[in-house]
Amino acid sequence: MRKDIKDLKKFKGNEHGGLYGLFPIDRKKTVKDIPKLEQHEVNVIAKFFRNAGSKVTAFRVVLCRVDELPDFNGDDQGDFIIDKIRNAKENMVQEGESTKTGGERTVSDLINDYILSDKISKKKDAWTIQQILKFWNKELGSILLEELTAAEITSVKKLLKDKAPKTQNNYVSALCSCFNYGVKNLHWITANVVKEVAKEEVDNKIERFLSDDERVRFLEGLENSESPTLKVFGHFGLATGCRKSEALGLTWEDIDFNNDTITFNSAKRRTECTGSENGQLKFNRNVVQSGLKNGSNAKVISMKNLGPLRGLLLEHKLKATSEYVFPQDPRTSFETLLRNCKIDNFRFHDLRHTCASYLVQAGVELLKVAAHLGHKNIQSTLRYAHLSPKVTEETGEAVAARIYGGMA
Repeated sequence: MRKDIKDLKKFKGNEHGGLYGLFPIDRKKTVKDIPKLEQHEVNVIAKFFRNAGSKVTAFRVVLCRVDELPDFNGDDQGDFIIDKIRNAKENMVQEGESTKTGGERTVSDLINDYILSDKISKKKDAWTIQQILKFWNKELGSILLEELTAAEITSVKKLLKDKAPKTQNNYVSALCSCFNYGVKNLHWITANVVKEVAKEEVDNKIERFLSDDERVRFLEGLENSESPTLKVFGHFGLATGCRKSEALGLTWEDIDFNNDTITFNSAKRRTECTGSENGQLKFNRNVVQSGLKNGSNAKVISMKNLGPLRGLLLEHKLKATSEYVFPQDPRTSFETLLRNCKIDNFRFHDLRHTCASYLVQAGVELLKVAAHLGHKNIQSTLRYAHLSPKVTEETGEAVAARIYGGMA
């Protein structure tokens, strides 16, 4: 504050997020008119925020007129304003108000407000977003919103270096959405500093699938597994290429042995947000929800020509005690099998990639591969196109016929 506030002719505008601001007493005039006004025509005002249930409202409090400020002498004017702000806050606290000035809002204030908003609770991945924001809250929460820089965010982002590039980008995107909320919904800030943080380059081309040798070891491992469900679960994932959530949401009513069809119409989610309580989101766990991840209501595939899968499912049904085909996720058994088979860097979801890769390598049209996997957008299937030499054989034949005609 080392400037003479009373020298209005040198006033260049209010500092965004500052402790105070100058505004004309005459409401017909604007801030731009201040350099032309007299000291007694201008108020010194502080912005406060009031919490009212789930809503936050901003309001201004007149601290004094400019002519009531002490003459400029070091920090005297600044100390005078700070005392006025402190007195105003104390008066409001005595009246039961919970307030902060704009310059006191922290990253933690914004994150906590955002987590409890409808912007989060209505999302299917609310739990994941909350965990990501807790990370940012821990690392950046104490910093004032107006003082946070892209460099500080980038520095903290380096703590995520062991995570996949796509995951790192998800962390940044979650924080970016939070700051957008602060700009557009709360009006606590006027710019989103997170937009200045560089994203990681992501290679969506799928490379990880079971080699022929790995597939032999994997199937042998399924045969020797002591888990009552892992054998059929592994074959099921490899043959159908389904998502794990789709397999876990499958009921016996969804499998029609007479017509040899499997209908996927629901998915089991780890968590479902049910609202908030005492400043925390509440979740139900292992919830089966209608519809598939791609937004479709259902996907039907045939069991014909899927090898031993039909027989394995029939055998599994005879032992079933639940309406769900796979009532438990055999994750631990799956990870043990991979270790025993010496298959590294592999997840259940990679069985889906394996299924897709085998189909493309066998020359199956990409549209048919998309139908088998339940890709709503062909762009998802195009990630596997580089695995098919047949595609370029057909395109090469077409272009040669056009160029050379009967000379080829």
